[in-house]
Amino acid sequence: MKLSAAYILYKLSKQISLKGPQEPCQDANLESPVFTTDFSHLKDGGIYFYTESATISKEFQFPKNLLVFCLKGQKPEASFPKEALVFLEDDTNLVTLYNLLHSIFSTITKWQESIMESRLNGESIQQLLTLSSPVFENSLVVIGMDFTVVAAQLFANQMYHEAVFGSSDETYKYVTELKKDELYNAVREKDGFFYYPGSITGMASLCVNIKKFGKTTHRLMMLEDLTPIDSCYGFLLEELAKMINHAFSHNAIHRTAKDMTLHSIVQTLLTDRTADYVTVSQKLDTMGWYSRHEYGCIVLQTTYMDQENLTAKATCNYLENIIPHSCALVHEENIVIFINYTLSQAELAGLNVSEKIIYFIRDSLMKAGYSRVMVGHLNLRRQYVQAKIALDLGNRKNPSKWIHRFNEISFDYILEQSTRKLPGYMISHEKLLKLKVMDENNDTDYMQTLGLYLDNHLNAVKTARELFIHRSTFLYRLDKIKEVLDTNFEDPNEVLYLMLSFRFIRLEETDSDGRF
Repeated sequence: MKLSAAYILYKLSKQISLKGPQEPCQDANLESPVFTTDFSHLKDGGIYFYTESATISKEFQFPKNLLVFCLKGQKPEASFPKEALVFLEDDTNLVTLYNLLHSIFSTITKWQESIMESRLNGESIQQLLTLSSPVFENSLVVIGMDFTVVAAQLFANQMYHEAVFGSSDETYKYVTELKKDELYNAVREKDGFFYYPGSITGMASLCVNIKKFGKTTHRLMMLEDLTPIDSCYGFLLEELAKMINHAFSHNAIHRTAKDMTLHSIVQTLLTDRTADYVTVSQKLDTMGWYSRHEYGCIVLQTTYMDQENLTAKATCNYLENIIPHSCALVHEENIVIFINYTLSQAELAGLNVSEKIIYFIRDSLMKAGYSRVMVGHLNLRRQYVQAKIALDLGNRKNPSKWIHRFNEISFDYILEQSTRKLPGYMISHEKLLKLKVMDENNDTDYMQTLGLYLDNHLNAVKTARELFIHRSTFLYRLDKIKEVLDTNFEDPNEVLYLMLSFRFIRLEETDSDGRF
């Protein structure tokens, strides 16, 4: 395997004293060293040793990629390109230098052969990291862009011990900051290796994006935990990333038990409208989620940054960690959380479970819809529908609120459903519409009077006082209203219909004004 001048000089400098070019080439274009005294036949990518007997003509055109080592005290003639010369500053002899170089090349060649053999044998990504850790001398992590930790070979660092980075209080703050970071977003689709500073996580890293169909799906990182990071490892990290990409294309990662348990059952509830609920209920029983327990559902509306940075999975794991006996997953670009309130409240000693995430929702700039809490399994999908309705309708009705509960918008939902096929004025009390026209034509206040009378539960004294009119004046208006409506307000169904009709008319008016 060819190595870069930057890597060779970096490794040599750990053992001997030398002085090379200020910015050695990072490209892997150099082959194993050779002994020669004839410098008129230097090949591109060669490593050579200058000796007093070396001969070269002034007209000779040096190859572009070249490295020439000079022992202490040797001074090549001026025709040698300065960017190719490396001067030893101690008494290292030629044989020792050759052996050191050979050892560097041998180590990398053996490493490359080992990871290639690992892939031929169909071994895991974790095995690739295990084989590579002696070469990189720092922790290695493969992480999905949704912050799933695919594999990790850790030394001093413990940040990535979670299955999903950001699933604990300790690390979720890092995910929140990363998805807002301009640099993090700028390097999302970057090709080749790049350095990412540790300003957010406190742990700098050298990274390579791993792509599928031109889109970054995972990232290989060498963490700066044992030794300082040097960019000379970049080309080796790219080589390892190629093997990892090959592993991904051949499904060399194992499914976890989580994929086949509670999450798969809940996923079936959400996606399979033909699912057998008896079978689903039996499966939930086996997980300890019994039909006698109380359940609730919360739907979180993810932000654009969550969708762009694929942080929803990290959020799901974090929520499951702070809410015991919960199941969180991504569904239709939202996060859906089912909570077993019976078990959760027992574990949290009676604390309000859902309130635990209020500050999280606010700080993450999310919106949430809450379903009602109900007993049993048969309503779980309906509770999801409740929570989704609460989120959608609540956002339209009061977009400034963070949390919308179905109980708070249920009446508005009834009104909306009633007017889905016919507008409000077509299902309102016909004679109430006549009363409205009379007000518009005669400049009367019958609609206001009737509306307040109904709101006050047919209390004439209270209504007259709130209208600032005499009781006799109010009773005169009321008689006119009764005459138009042809009712005496004794039928409770009639009263309910009139109250609903008022809501339909008001809804129609706010819609026509462009508001809700």
